[in-house]
Amino acid sequence: MMRVLVVGAGAVGGHFGTLLARAGVDVTFLVRGARAKRLRSDGITLVSPDGTRTTTPVSTVTAQTLREPFDVVLLAVKSTAVAAALEDAAPAVGPDTSIVPLLNGIDHLDAIGARFGTRHALGGVCLVATQVDTDGAIRQLTPPASITVGELSGFVTHRVEAITEAFAPAQFETVASATIEQDMWEKWLFMATGGAATVLLGGHVGQINPVEDGTDAIRNVIAETASVLEAAGHPARDDALAQVTSTLTAPGSTFATSLYRDFRDNRPTEVEPLIGSLYRIAAQHSLSVPLLRAAAVRLRVHEAGLA
Repeated sequence: MMRVLVVGAGAVGGHFGTLLARAGVDVTFLVRGARAKRLRSDGITLVSPDGTRTTTPVSTVTAQTLREPFDVVLLAVKSTAVAAALEDAAPAVGPDTSIVPLLNGIDHLDAIGARFGTRHALGGVCLVATQVDTDGAIRQLTPPASITVGELSGFVTHRVEAITEAFAPAQFETVASATIEQDMWEKWLFMATGGAATVLLGGHVGQINPVEDGTDAIRNVIAETASVLEAAGHPARDDALAQVTSTLTAPGSTFATSLYRDFRDNRPTEVEPLIGSLYRIAAQHSLSVPLLRAAAVRLRVHEAGLA
């Protein structure tokens, strides 16, 4: 049986890891000491979009007790915590271990390659809207959830097929992709555009679109972000651009990204991997992206206030 180490048991890692454990996959969570003790005693509670609560016992390990390699490492931490997470997970990475990142942005691929070598790294994209409630339960806000995994070379290999087969019984969709790097850039487009627009304009999309010039402002953020992808050599495909536009301009929608929710709730955000890195790519290509730059500055002011 495939052994899976989930690094992080927050809104993303806790959600997918618990669903895998429920489906009979051999899953262990790598977490900090106090968190490990609590999970061993209380398990992980998931709350479905209809309000149903289900608690699942889970296995845990800490960086101090991790001793042996796993077949798959699901990296599910905030982008700002990647370096520490990779050090903690190092004993789990053996000669044949595959690392699947479920993070926003793209910079983490370089970090994984630098620490373990590029052959261990797969590309990964997760689509899910979850949050951790005040009681520690992980709540899924909307029904769809999926993981897409693939080789950065563009081939669908045996190890990718083995992962999708092992994950198939879980209550989310697992997809093997031959275009995973492009998929990751387009997820970045979605998260950066949605985050920048909602932070700058001060509300979820259903609050922005009805006001005068609200939809045009969102479309301008989309255009700026798409121009960065094109300059970087990863222009968004038509269907991806259409999906971003329809989601962010949908009348009456309450959609907002995790970046906006963290900002709104006065928590640290992923400003640099999501917005700052895009702005730096734009600067390298002499692109004018004033809205992305303003969003980055606004979020940096927020981070400075937290510090």
